[in-house]
Amino acid sequence: MKKYLPIILATLLTMSVFTGCAERSNSPEQSNISIANSPIATSEPGEMPDNSFSKEEYEKLLTLQLDGYEDMTVSDYQNRVWELTDTEEYSDLLERVSKSEVLYGLRDTNETACFLYYVLEPLTAEKWQSRNYSGSVISEFPYPKDNAVVEYTFTLNILDADTLTVGEYTAARLSVINGMQNIFKAKTKDELQFVNKNSMMDALQKDIDDLTNQIQTEKISVSIDYTYFPLSAENDTPANVYFDDNVEQRRYPNGTEEDYLTLFALKTPDYKNLSLMDFNNALLEWTNENPERMERIHEDSGWNDFKVALTDEELSFVKLTVFLSCMENGKAIQSDYAGQSLSPYYEEYLPQKTTNENEVAWCSLYYQFSYNISDVEAITVNERDRQIEDKQGEALP
Repeated sequence: MKKYLPIILATLLTMSVFTGCAERSNSPEQSNISIANSPIATSEPGEMPDNSFSKEEYEKLLTLQLDGYEDMTVSDYQNRVWELTDTEEYSDLLERVSKSEVLYGLRDTNETACFLYYVLEPLTAEKWQSRNYSGSVISEFPYPKDNAVVEYTFTLNILDADTLTVGEYTAARLSVINGMQNIFKAKTKDELQFVNKNSMMDALQKDIDDLTNQIQTEKISVSIDYTYFPLSAENDTPANVYFDDNVEQRRYPNGTEEDYLTLFALKTPDYKNLSLMDFNNALLEWTNENPERMERIHEDSGWNDFKVALTDEELSFVKLTVFLSCMENGKAIQSDYAGQSLSPYYEEYLPQKTTNENEVAWCSLYYQFSYNISDVEAITVNERDRQIEDKQGEALP
């Protein structure tokens, strides 16, 4: 009998993500900021956005949006919902909601989906006391094109469900999102330069500590972690210098020979036969000890711009094995923060093709596919790499 490897490949369609349930703001103050997690909801109550649910099922879900629920304490709301849903029919319905990709994708732009994923599910789930959320804020300066980014995760811990209201819980979540937006949009271009990274991180930490203290009470606590990516030194372009919007900029300098030599310590003679769990753990430890080396190597790989002579085998190790394992480690960490499974993915831009030198007609191709590994102890590095390479070959024209 053929043995199937414990790895599942699937195509992935990506989209922007938001987190919130309030109105979009178009105020002039936000002209220099882009919110990757903005508290918005654009649709009015109506038909169920996922047509796999019947009208009757939709009405059963809306029943859980109790009159005045925002003014109820979390305990009162929980008890009412648990009493209403204590049937096999309701349990099956809520299980289907939890698996609906349509609803999940609309959770930040549809009022009903927003209620289901940001009120009903977190407050009535088995582990309702603590919930993780994530977001990011991106600067939008005309120059440079490569903007600064803050990626953050935050945890809301309910301390007193008998006095905390549902509305206060929602307000705390949105306060973090809006607060992170306000903190970052107040920073100037000079402050966001790579050379000021350390001082900016100190300033961000102080602002985040102040934000945390403003939001949390004896009813609810807040903790915020963040990663900051400054403007690169190459992007410090004077206003009177022409900037080509079609030309991207590196964020970090090229990797050095020493960078690669330290990384290749993981490229042992038998590394391909290691379990993926063992190799990924070793790479994670190396990355934590050498974050700047990893950034430089990652940039080299992304740009296909190597200043160090590498063999074909070494290039494959960097561009495939290390890239995939870094992605898997990153998604595993994000999944812990988000409280849900996030799939790693592989992506590639293929070279642009033109009909002639004058570019009368041209085309380009970008593809991306996600994958899931059911048992990282059972699959080897070589098996993982081979399956991704096979899938990569299927995507090529």
